[in-house]
Amino acid sequence: MKIIDIIINKRKGHYCHAIQVSDIYEIESIVEHIISEFKYSHSEDDIIEFFNTMSIYYLGENPEMEKAVYDFNFTEYIQGTI
Repeated sequence: MKIIDIIINKRKGHYCHAIQVSDIYEIESIVEHIISEFKYSHSEDDIIEFFNTMSIYYLGENPEMEKAVYDFNFTEYIQGTI
């Protein structure tokens, strides 16, 4: 079963496949949490797919951080973390 399906089932359908962040450190924290929860039951590719299909919304006002958030490469970060 895909990670997104597991999360949707756990939340009884109440799930939006998006995150709102103020900086890349929040993204990294979320990624690390999902990795720790699913690294033994799902492949690296499954985790990468989960994040690469997610919408990201920047909440801050710093143009440089906004660019960093939208340029964040989930694949590279996940491969370097797992």
